[in-house]
Amino acid sequence: MLARLRNPKIWVVVFTLICIIYFIFALDRARLLVQEGNVILTLFAIAIVAIPGLGLYLIAREIRFGFTMQEMGRVLALSGQLLADDLPKEYSGRSELAAADARFESIAQSHDPDDWIKCYLLAVAYDESRDRKAARASMREAARLFRNAPPA
Repeated sequence: MLARLRNPKIWVVVFTLICIIYFIFALDRARLLVQEGNVILTLFAIAIVAIPGLGLYLIAREIRFGFTMQEMGRVLALSGQLLADDLPKEYSGRSELAAADARFESIAQSHDPDDWIKCYLLAVAYDESRDRKAARASMREAARLFRNAPPA
């Protein structure tokens, strides 16, 4: 039972449901404020709905991104193009920075910004080199290219 609670997907579902319930309550409160007919209360009602609505949009965007990343990883694994986890590890389990940086350099040299596979591999290399911001940007670009690629 405890192992299930450690699964991040369960927590994503739980917090998404909480946000949806909160949004429904916010809609109801906003409806009551709009019925008052006061301009200030109507503006307040819009803010009450807009903030959790924006939150739900961002959650949906991140969930879509996660599913796209999983699909890209699946496609690369099936085609044998996924990077092997063969870098030497530190005691903490992270890849040694020097080895990760060397792999990054070789991947960066062959990078093609119009190829989702190259963007995905670059994102993994960025992540191994501990540049999370660049890794996320590269993975978002890979996801965009993957979604727009013609079906194989």
